[in-house]
Amino acid sequence: MIQIEAIHIEEFRGIRTLNLTLGSKSFVIHGPNGSGKSGVVDAIDFALTGNIARLAGAGTGGLSVLKHGPHVYHRDDPASATVSLTVRDTDTGHLAVLTRNVKTAGKFTLQPDTPEIRKAVEHAQEHPELTLSRREIIKYIVAEPGKRAQEVQALLQLDLLDDLRKLLKTAQSKTSADESKAKAEVAASEEAMRRHLDLPSLLPGEITTEINKRRSALGLDLFESVTLVTELNAGVEVEAAQATFDKDSAIRDIQALVDRLADTTALINSLDQLKAILDELHADATNLVLIRQRALVDAGLLLVSEPACPLCDKEWADMDALVAHLTQKLARSREAAELQRRVLAAAAVVSQELAGVGELIRSARPHSVSMGSPELPHQLQSWYDALHSSAARLGTLDGAAEEQIALAASPLSLPAGTDIAGGLATLMAALKAKPDQSAAAAARAYLTIAQERWSRLRLARATHSNALTAQTTANIVYQTYCSAADEALAALYDTVEADFSRYYRQINSDDESAFKAELEPSTGKLDLLVDFYGLGMFPPAAYHSEGHQDGMGVCIYLALIKHLLGDDFRFAILDDVVMSVDSNHRRQFCVLLKEQFPNVQFIITTHDEIWARQMQSSGLITKNARARFHGWTVAGGPTFEQGGEVWNRITTDLVNDDVSSAAHKLRRYLEAQMCDLAEAIGAQMRFRVDARYELGEVLSAVKGRHGALLKKAANAANSWNDAGAKQQIAELQKMRSEALLAQEGETWAINALVHYNEWATMTKADFEPVLDAWRKFLDLFTCSNSTCESLIHVIYQAEQESSLRCDCDTYHLNLHGK
Repeated sequence: MIQIEAIHIEEFRGIRTLNLTLGSKSFVIHGPNGSGKSGVVDAIDFALTGNIARLAGAGTGGLSVLKHGPHVYHRDDPASATVSLTVRDTDTGHLAVLTRNVKTAGKFTLQPDTPEIRKAVEHAQEHPELTLSRREIIKYIVAEPGKRAQEVQALLQLDLLDDLRKLLKTAQSKTSADESKAKAEVAASEEAMRRHLDLPSLLPGEITTEINKRRSALGLDLFESVTLVTELNAGVEVEAAQATFDKDSAIRDIQALVDRLADTTALINSLDQLKAILDELHADATNLVLIRQRALVDAGLLLVSEPACPLCDKEWADMDALVAHLTQKLARSREAAELQRRVLAAAAVVSQELAGVGELIRSARPHSVSMGSPELPHQLQSWYDALHSSAARLGTLDGAAEEQIALAASPLSLPAGTDIAGGLATLMAALKAKPDQSAAAAARAYLTIAQERWSRLRLARATHSNALTAQTTANIVYQTYCSAADEALAALYDTVEADFSRYYRQINSDDESAFKAELEPSTGKLDLLVDFYGLGMFPPAAYHSEGHQDGMGVCIYLALIKHLLGDDFRFAILDDVVMSVDSNHRRQFCVLLKEQFPNVQFIITTHDEIWARQMQSSGLITKNARARFHGWTVAGGPTFEQGGEVWNRITTDLVNDDVSSAAHKLRRYLEAQMCDLAEAIGAQMRFRVDARYELGEVLSAVKGRHGALLKKAANAANSWNDAGAKQQIAELQKMRSEALLAQEGETWAINALVHYNEWATMTKADFEPVLDAWRKFLDLFTCSNSTCESLIHVIYQAEQESSLRCDCDTYHLNLHGK
């Protein structure tokens, strides 16, 4: 894996020229919205992959890296848009420069190009999930179980699992449909055979009796028993077999169709059931819209990254309200989808009824050709086609709604302007008036037709047997695969579940220290239930706030990435993700990243400066591991400075003889720094509900608390008779006395200059001692190790003050006496 040492960007996206030094350490880029922070994320994405995720996906039609990757001033010169990353191989420590330009986005160069470095870079390129944006968090938490499973498996690079499951599911559905179709053909074939034999059922003994009667009349050998392979017309002369008319069988075929015309009870009942469900569906005019929009809303929910709809650009008051609206819409669409399923199930019953009528028409039509009126065969064919077309349209939601209305008016879809009932009556009369056949002719015709229908039945049963075997096999394979996959995923998710719960507990230790989660895979789905204050396990969106849900999203992402990469998890980009963690728990989030992932380089963007300071004061980043973006222009790109060194900015003001601006910056910095120090060492102040504390008030509390802690450390050292600690504390107390003396003598200058008074004018030479005094004062609370430079803070054990220390332990005072 790689980590980033430095970034160089030229004419890329909104950036003209930019250089950042990251030093393979965690780094924060902060500034107001629209200041150009996202350009850095896009640049890293492009350098590693050759693509820009922000220009891909739903809602980005017409956008491309080649056309829209270069700065707008260089949109016709893609070769000028380049990004270079100085990367470090985490295994060998070797450095290389990875360079890519937009014109040849598919290629990159490495200098030096060693096998070790190339392997590390390619490893990073295989994991685009190392960049997490705000809009991606919700897909792990509020998504439907099926969608959540897809997203989680995609992150874990287990897409093949779900792809194979879908393939097997498709095979299962296809074989199930084939089996249903084959089963219907068996039923139709049996009905035609039963009707021809004039038997109530197709029992082998009864079939054998009826067949042998006709064979006896022809002097043919009789069968001991009839089976599917028996040739019922064996021995019948070929010439005689051409006469395939059987008067009695023909009459039964026509009578069956006449009876169905007269009795439409089953069809009307199925139509009534369909109408009832359709009425339920249409009772809410939005149901059809929700069904059609379901996939679109699902995609839109994953694209939300700002308080504006990603589908129509409508602006919202806040992003949480938009997410809640889309989530509610998706939930309602699930209810509408269930109604759709019920409609199609009821429509299938109607379709089966129509298919049964069509089968009767199919048997009757040949008789109409030879003995019916000239129009009747054409009318029967038109009727059959109409029924077949209606049955096909019933397979869709819109078709079912249309056909229900049409069939309600004419249940059997009789062609307009025809008198099929009259034509069948005339045909029946003609059949009955036809002279009876001789016994021999009738027997030959009977056996010939019986063989035709027996062959059809034999083929239908064989086809159904094969279809049933295929369906059974597909079901077994699908169920076995799902069971094995779920078992393997359950073991995987147990690990992820444990880490996820632990991370979330650490962030929310103040109120959800007993939090637990359950990830339960089942047949392509992944259910997520979380504890809510010990009152039960619920979906995350049931009771937790959006802020807590987003915190869960970050935690589950970290747990998944840790499982995926293990010790190779050394680099990640969190693009405006930390804003998802509610403000009360952000410091704990910093501690989580620092303690659980000490070897990971996190590149973090945020528009919250207080949050950026918390990352520094917690020790997640050093003071120089910050880039502050102030603003952006088309011509100049972002205005920024690297490092939290306010002293450099103040020095610049002094060089320009702008003492008032220097004093203003110093005061603002001290106001922020004193608040961080107060929290770090546990300074006590009078509570204000608006949290608007004056600098002097916080400063006094910090100094008092610091003195008390040094005194407590001295007492502890004395109790343990620790000579080294006693000497260290004595030196710290001396430094404190000198720093306080200088600081207290110069405090007035800041107020006098910020709140300008005409009598208070001060030169650069006058202000420099003030600056020096405050720097020495702040040094009392900062680790002297240049690789650490964190603020000192109190460590508690069992709610008791245990030590005062920095992050690297260079500064460490024991507070616990003997």
